[in-house]
Amino acid sequence: MSTVRLSGAKMTGVGLSFLTAFAGLLLLRRGYTPAGLALTVLGIAAFIAIAAILQKSPIPEADFAVLKPLIGPGLAVLAGLAASILAIYFMETGAVSRTRDYGVAALWLSSLIGLTGGVLWAERWRPEKARLAAWWRINQREILLVGGVLAVALGARTVLLGQHPYPWSGDEASVGSEGRMILAGAKTDLFSTGWAGQPNFSFLPTALTLSAFGQNLIGIRMTSALAGTLAVLFTYLFARRAFNRQVALLAAAFLATFPLHLHFSRIGVDNVNDSLMIVLVLWLVLLALDSDRVSVYTLAGLATGLTFFTYVGTRLVLALALCALGYVAATRRGFLRRHLPHLGFFSLAVLVTLAPLAFYFARHPDIFMTRIGQEGIFFNGWLARTSQETGYSVAKLLLQQFSRSTLVFISQPAPGNFFNSPLPYLTLPGAIFGLFGMGYAFQRLRETPFAMLLGWFWVVVFLGGVITLNPPANTRMLMTAPAVVIFIGLGAWVLGQVMTGMRLPAKAAAWLGIGLILVMSFENTSFYFGRYRSGHYFQDANAELALEIGLKLKALGPDYEYYLFGTPRVFANFPTTAFLAPDTRKFDLATGDIESVQIPDGKGAFFAAIPENRADLEAVSRRFPGGEMLTVNRKYIDEMLYAAYILPPTDFSRP
Repeated sequence: MSTVRLSGAKMTGVGLSFLTAFAGLLLLRRGYTPAGLALTVLGIAAFIAIAAILQKSPIPEADFAVLKPLIGPGLAVLAGLAASILAIYFMETGAVSRTRDYGVAALWLSSLIGLTGGVLWAERWRPEKARLAAWWRINQREILLVGGVLAVALGARTVLLGQHPYPWSGDEASVGSEGRMILAGAKTDLFSTGWAGQPNFSFLPTALTLSAFGQNLIGIRMTSALAGTLAVLFTYLFARRAFNRQVALLAAAFLATFPLHLHFSRIGVDNVNDSLMIVLVLWLVLLALDSDRVSVYTLAGLATGLTFFTYVGTRLVLALALCALGYVAATRRGFLRRHLPHLGFFSLAVLVTLAPLAFYFARHPDIFMTRIGQEGIFFNGWLARTSQETGYSVAKLLLQQFSRSTLVFISQPAPGNFFNSPLPYLTLPGAIFGLFGMGYAFQRLRETPFAMLLGWFWVVVFLGGVITLNPPANTRMLMTAPAVVIFIGLGAWVLGQVMTGMRLPAKAAAWLGIGLILVMSFENTSFYFGRYRSGHYFQDANAELALEIGLKLKALGPDYEYYLFGTPRVFANFPTTAFLAPDTRKFDLATGDIESVQIPDGKGAFFAAIPENRADLEAVSRRFPGGEMLTVNRKYIDEMLYAAYILPPTDFSRP
């Protein structure tokens, strides 16, 4: 390492020691004594060590001359660090208010801009039109091909988006309600958590799509549609960087219509972000390893830190990125010595990005661990309890968990958990090429891209399936989707190489790969928009009732009150109903509550009952005569959805 780079590392170390000690003191003030003391002592020790080194070997004057052009960028980076520290400081000391919340968000954004801008300034980066034009000329055909794949992906994710899958799920409505509160200014702290313990920041994209597309189902689902399309793009970029453009194009084309990924790109929950963030982060990590530029390491660190701001499962991406870097450090001789400053900026970018949210979770560790404690079979006692109840050994139970988490890709259906597919994730050709591609990857395990791909897939299968409740958990398996399609791309590409070796012309081999992907894509779309849709596998009676009654209440308006006999399976304030009719007063009733109902003057009443509670409406009609009795059937299934008794608004008092 050159003297100048060593001097820069020392200066960076001073800033990091200050930031570490500051974070430790804040934790101490909140009562987190062990963690606070550890960070404070670490920061002090680092500062003393750097000071001692500088006293023994001061930075030469020549280095100062060389470093002089870096003063401006250095100040920008330090300003970013200062903004991050101030954000945490105001979270700790500021009175809770909208002004404080927006101020903390602005400081956090300033910290990212300062850090990134300072690094790019130091590298003298600037957009060059000539280089961009040359890049377009060289890659025009490839760009058009990828653009076509993305157009297919976006079309498949948005066509009939309001109708399929049907109905809304309650979770979609809950996410929409969180986004609506952000738009209304009722939720301003982006660095705390909301529904299901998810960071409020994760609902910000939904707030934006609600604003752009309307406060309806399309507005909620469009966030996932756009994220899913971006996942296709970054899957291409990752596979191209890791392998080659043929594998990348085959993988992206398959992912565009892959039913598992397509489905979660069409429902308004955050799970599809897993598939986006994993390929974005790992692509940037590979780009950093290949480019040897501090700015790319910094961007990779920023993206890695952002994984904590979305769905809980996406946090695994941070661990996978660190494992990828650790693998390279362990297998490339001299990597750490040559790239210590690069890794320092990567770590700094992760810390600055995470700082406010990490501070929040440090104050609320119970929220951070909630989902892990609920779903992990080693944490919630399921493994020991089930072993005792069934008499099965722990090894046998784990083997069952493993088989359910793996065979769903190739031979077993994917029940429940937001998908409920009667078929495995992959069609038969997809399964064959996926297995071929995985076998090829194992053959080349010592190469970094293949090790990264296999580690990614199997870590997710193990942590998101084997050691969690009720595998296969489709929501948690979604992070494997880009890896699976890359295996398929590898398998199809290797087949082409084999055919070329058997004297098949290269163009014919290429067309063979394209033909295989087209056939598999046709199978995928035929299933998802055909059999899956007509079979109504996503349909759920409670969610359908909440949706249809919500639409009815929205049409009736706020002059009606809503009373539901839904015990024991559905409740009046179901998230979908609450989203569609937020101004309607809602009440849950049981048979014994009828005599206590008091409807205000001038208000109408909408009484509804699930089929098994229909008799309660007869008692309601006797107490409140003059209304209309009706029944509503399920939309696609020949059975009753609910019965209703509608009493119009009146101006006289009722007993």
